[in-house]
Amino acid sequence: MREELSLEFEVTRMETKWEGKAHLPWNYFPPSTNKFNAFAIHGSGEKRKYEALYPVPRHELQEGQKPDFHRLEFFKDLNLKELMGEDWKQPESDIWKSLTK
Repeated sequence: MREELSLEFEVTRMETKWEGKAHLPWNYFPPSTNKFNAFAIHGSGEKRKYEALYPVPRHELQEGQKPDFHRLEFFKDLNLKELMGEDWKQPESDIWKSLTK
């Protein structure tokens, strides 16, 4: 797995909150991407807070369970053609091509 890929981002700081936007290049996405989730981690120590766009439902949590960002069954469908247009084709990725050899 590749780590520490460069990432373009913008930060807008306001008086009581901030907003961040990340720009992910298409070649960072594996071929045939069809599921999605997003995560955030805030704070440290006992004040550390984990958030997910599509979290594990509370009734699925077990006592003492730690955050697990690999629970693909809780990711939601992502239809890139719906977002980009029916004629859109996902560009090939040199990153993912090199991992499958």
